[in-house]
Amino acid sequence: MTRGVSKSILLVTRGKKNCRILTKELEDLLGDRVDVRGYCVEDPLPQIMPDVDLVVAATESILKLFPEELKGKYEIIVARRTVDFDSLYKLFNLPPKQKIMLVNDRKETAEEVISLLYGVGFDHLWLIPVYPELPNPPRTDIAITPGEGKFVPPYVKKVIDIGTRKIDLSTMMEILFKFDLLDKRANLLSARYMSNIIDISRKLSNSLVSNKTLVHLLEAIIQKINNGVIATDHAGKIVMCNKIAENMFGIKREEVLGQNADIVLPNLEINKPLITGEIDENIEKLYQDKHILINRIPLEYDNAINGAVLTTYEFSEVEKIEKKLRKHVYSKGHVARYNFNDIDGSNTVLRRQINNAKKFAPLDMTVLIEGETGTGKELMAHAIHNASKRKNGPFVAINCAALPKDLLESELFGFEEGTFTGARKGGKPGLFEQAHLGTIFLDEIGEIPPEIQVKLLRAIEAKEVMRIGSDGLISVDVRIIAATNQNLKSLIAAKKFREDLYFRLNVLKVYIPPLRERKEDILPLMNSMLGEYGKSVNDFLTEEVRQLLTQYNWPGNIRELRNIAEFLIATVPDRKAKGSDLPIDFQVNIDLQSPGEKPNPLAQKLEETTYLQEDLAILKIMSDLADYGRTIGRRRLKKLLDQA
Repeated sequence: MTRGVSKSILLVTRGKKNCRILTKELEDLLGDRVDVRGYCVEDPLPQIMPDVDLVVAATESILKLFPEELKGKYEIIVARRTVDFDSLYKLFNLPPKQKIMLVNDRKETAEEVISLLYGVGFDHLWLIPVYPELPNPPRTDIAITPGEGKFVPPYVKKVIDIGTRKIDLSTMMEILFKFDLLDKRANLLSARYMSNIIDISRKLSNSLVSNKTLVHLLEAIIQKINNGVIATDHAGKIVMCNKIAENMFGIKREEVLGQNADIVLPNLEINKPLITGEIDENIEKLYQDKHILINRIPLEYDNAINGAVLTTYEFSEVEKIEKKLRKHVYSKGHVARYNFNDIDGSNTVLRRQINNAKKFAPLDMTVLIEGETGTGKELMAHAIHNASKRKNGPFVAINCAALPKDLLESELFGFEEGTFTGARKGGKPGLFEQAHLGTIFLDEIGEIPPEIQVKLLRAIEAKEVMRIGSDGLISVDVRIIAATNQNLKSLIAAKKFREDLYFRLNVLKVYIPPLRERKEDILPLMNSMLGEYGKSVNDFLTEEVRQLLTQYNWPGNIRELRNIAEFLIATVPDRKAKGSDLPIDFQVNIDLQSPGEKPNPLAQKLEETTYLQEDLAILKIMSDLADYGRTIGRRRLKKLLDQA
C-alpha cells in the first residue's frame, strides 16, 4: 500500500489484461490518495479478503459471482463502461451493409459494446455479437473487438481492435465523490471527455469535405452525444447543428443552416478559429442565465482552415455530482455569503480599505485583516473570497480562539483512523483539506498556540499538511485569509507569536476602522438594520436617541450596534424609541465614557429620577458604615432611609 494512504478500492474484473488496464486507469485517477487493488475472478478467491472501503465490479455479471456474505460486507458499485473514443476513427470507413463481427469474451459483453457503438452513432453498421460459446460464428471478413483479439476466429481477414472498454465518466465521478476527492480531478475528467469529442471532430474534418457517408456518420454521432455541437464551413456559415444545441440556444436547425454563426450566436464567437487557427478549450460562458462550457476548434484540410466546430454543454450530468459535493460543502457552512456590496459605509478610511481589498481579491495571495471585535472582519473575508478566482470553491472559516489546542489542531489538519479513541473509521480531513481549491479564513489568528503556529507555517510555505497520526503529506491548494483584533507585533515581542509566521501572513493588509472613528456611518448603518424590520431611523428613533447613538464610543462596534437595533425592535415595536428605552448597560456606558465632560441629556434625566436618588442614598449609607468597618442589614437600612 502507498505510504500514508488510508483508503482502498478492490477492483474485480474478468481476465488479467482487463484487470491490469482498469487498475491502471483507477490509479491514474486517484493518484496516491487511494490504494487500488486488482482481483481477477479467474483467480482463486483469497481465504482472507482484504479490508477495503469500496469494491468496484467491472461488469454486472461479475457481481453475480460474489458470495452473498461478501455482498453484505462491502460497499459495491458496478462500473459503467464506455468505448475508447481515441479508437473510434478506425471504424469510420467500414461499409454500412456488410456483416461485421463484434467479438468479446461473453455474449453479454459483446452485446453491450454493440449497444455502445450504436449509441454514439455507428448504428449504420451491421454488427453481430460473437463470443467463445457461440457454436457457429458468421463467416465475415471483418471483426471488431475491445481488446479480446484471442477470441476472433482465425479466418477473419481484418481485425479492428478498439481497445479495452474504459470506466465511464459518471463512474469515475462517483468514485471521486465517495472518497471526498472531487476537487480539480473532476475538472480534468470533464476536460478529458470534451477533448475526446473535439478529437473525433478533428479526425473527421477531412471527411467532411469529401465523403458524404462520413458526413452522415458525423451527423449521427453529434445527434447522439449529450453535448451541443455546431459546425461551420470556411465562410463561417452553419453546416451542422444538433438537437442539444438547438435546445440550449433556443434556435431551430432548419432556420440557422446556411446562416453566419457569429450573427446567429454573436456572444459565442464560433468562427474565431477561422481567424486565429487556434483551439479554445473549456471556456465558461453565461448564456441567457445558463452556465455553459464551450470548446472551439478549427477544421483543417490540405493545410488550410475549412471550418470550425463548437462543442458545448450546460453544467448538467457531470456537474450534478459536483453540485452534490457543493451542496455537501454548503451544508457544512463552507460557503461565502457576502460581497463587497454588503459592506456599508461612506467613511473615507473604510472606502480606501475596501478598494484595496478589491485589488487584493484576484491576486491569490495571503491577506491579513486587522480590526477590533465586531468591525466586520469576517464579512470582509467573505467579500474577498467571492471576488477571487476561487469563488466557486469552498470558504472554510474557523475561530482560532474558540477551541482548545488539541481540538484546534485536529480541526485544522485532520487525523488518521485510530488516532483517538472512538475516532471515526477512515479518519477525518482537516479544514485545510476541506478548503482545497478555495479559501480558509483563520479568525483570531493571534490566539493560535505556538505549537500549532509551526504546523500552520509549514502549510502556508509548502502547501502541504500532515494529519495527526500520519506520516504522509497531503498537498492542498488553499488561499489563506487571517484576521486579528490584537497587535501581532506586540505578541511577537512577548514571544507569543512567531515572527516568521507574521511575515508569511502580513502580505496584503486590510484595516477596518472601529465604529467610533466612523461617526458618519452610525445612523446609516442603524437605518439599514432597522430596514430589515420595516422601520427607519427617522420614523422609529427620537432625536434624543439619534444623538446618543452618535455620541457613544461603541466598544462592540457594528455587532453592538445591531444588538441595540434588535433590542429596540423587540421592546418598543409600536412607538418611537426614547433614550430611556435603550439598554441599561448602554445608558451606564455612555454616562461613564467621557468623565469631566458636560453630562449628556440621558444622564441628567436619570439623576432627576426618584429611584436614582434613593440608590445613591443607599450607597452613601453603606459607604459611610464601611469606613468604620461596620455592615448593615435591610431593616436598619430601611429605617435610616426613612429618617433621611
